[in-house]
Amino acid sequence: MFSVHQTLIPKNGIYILENMETRQLVADDVNEFMFVLGPARLKGAVQMLINPIAIR
Repeated sequence: MFSVHQTLIPKNGIYILENMETRQLVADDVNEFMFVLGPARLKGAVQMLINPIAIR
């Protein structure tokens, strides 16, 4: 049903992050940071909740 998710995530390791909330970074005038993403390792998953971190 979601062939793009099934191809990008498990086969290529590409995560789709279109819903990230970045307004607080903009409000704090942050223009450079290290982005850390530690996804859960679930076999066969095409969607999961992640907790990305921006380290300034």
